[in-house]
Amino acid sequence: MAGRFIGIGVGPGDPELITLKAVKALQAADIICIPKSHANKPSLAFTMVKNILDQRKQPAEILELIFPMTKDELGNKALWTKNAGIIAEKVASGKVIAFITLGDPMFYSTFIYLYQSLKEEYPKLHLEIIPGVTSLTACAASAKIPLAEKEEVVSVIPSDFDTKLIEETAKHADNLVFIKCAYRLKELIPIVERSGFKENSTIALVRRCTMPEEEVLVGKLSDVQNWNICEDYFSVAIIKKRAFISDKL
Repeated sequence: MAGRFIGIGVGPGDPELITLKAVKALQAADIICIPKSHANKPSLAFTMVKNILDQRKQPAEILELIFPMTKDELGNKALWTKNAGIIAEKVASGKVIAFITLGDPMFYSTFIYLYQSLKEEYPKLHLEIIPGVTSLTACAASAKIPLAEKEEVVSVIPSDFDTKLIEETAKHADNLVFIKCAYRLKELIPIVERSGFKENSTIALVRRCTMPEEEVLVGKLSDVQNWNICEDYFSVAIIKKRAFISDKL
């Protein structure tokens, strides 16, 4: 059988949000590839699929690959190329490899860098992508706030963007989504207010979405300065220019 590489989105945290197609791929793959930022750091994505893997008739080989979260582009590129080589060698031997990643493989995912390296270095490699539930949509569901209605424009902004760029982007959006933003949220409020958002604009902050320790805060922009915010990496904020009534209020 020809080998192939499958990028699998396992969703935002709740194992029940993993798609049926992803489950089938995890049950059939020869190798489960787990990305880690550090060799000694546990993988959240792996804990989400462990029960699925435990139910297999034949255990899968586990392949851990390190993808450090640094801004050393040259060093990162070399490591991505190295990891791509490891993957390509196993695929060439006829193995089916499933690479698991939180959320969706094509939305702010480590998978994207590996995917690009594989396409550049091994263009004939058989590659498949299985989408997953994103933090973007899961957080909207947890907060019970729609991301977009009618002709509304949504902008998704990494929270470490330059202040001027955030302000300019917000001027052209009806709704904003800030990714990994808890550490900076209070600083962001006056920036978006200068861009046309009001004190009574609705904001939701979701931490650890769909996980057992999930926390959801919903209110007005004017409320945020009084919020006790846990600076968790897994945090997403949704800001709607108009006020929206949620049962979380």
